[in-house]
Amino acid sequence: MPEMPAVLANTLMPWFAKPSHVSRVETLAPGLRRVRFEGASLRGVSYEAGQEVEFRVSPTEFRHYTPSLWDVESGVLEVVFYLHGQGPGSAWAEALEPGDAVDILGPGGRLSVDADAPAHLFLGDETCLGLFQAMIRALPSPLRLLGAVEVAPGAEDWLARTGVPLTAVARRASRGEALSAWLEQNVLPGATCYLAGHAGSIVALRKQLLERHGCARRSLRSKAYWADGKRGL
Repeated sequence: MPEMPAVLANTLMPWFAKPSHVSRVETLAPGLRRVRFEGASLRGVSYEAGQEVEFRVSPTEFRHYTPSLWDVESGVLEVVFYLHGQGPGSAWAEALEPGDAVDILGPGGRLSVDADAPAHLFLGDETCLGLFQAMIRALPSPLRLLGAVEVAPGAEDWLARTGVPLTAVARRASRGEALSAWLEQNVLPGATCYLAGHAGSIVALRKQLLERHGCARRSLRSKAYWADGKRGL
């Protein structure tokens, strides 16, 4: 639901949205912000790590984000926003301040962790930091875990700031190129593979895993957050 007429959105939001307020805003790094939302409506919700929520970021536009944390007992939800500065979602997230009232739709979506897998491989970009943090936290322990996140050169410390225990790789000339090179040297046999972020990179990495590393199709799980030339995935 990336866009909806304002009149219709005004009618539907009171019926389906969960009211909350911003209780904390943290700037983890330039372009990276963690926001905490709290509210009684966020308690007792049926939620699985990897599911997403939706925010109304303008009178007619909505954007999906994946919580990095959702404590359904206390009614606390957190989102790590990557502020790429290219659209209403980034502008809305950058303007959030403590005390702001925010309506939340969801959760929804089918991406989830494979609790029975013997190992787990994560591949994505900056838009996946919250997703990977939530999914890794939900995995049973002890576990075999490996993965990489492609970031802009100079932003390699972002993973440590968000608590994501994966490898940061600096982006090269083409999206996904650094992840592909890393994957050639790091394969985790028998792993369930989680691919997220840039749609084009997911397609290339999926092909690489299937054709070069012999991964089974059933072991691949993916979620595209954005694509070149498109808005509102």
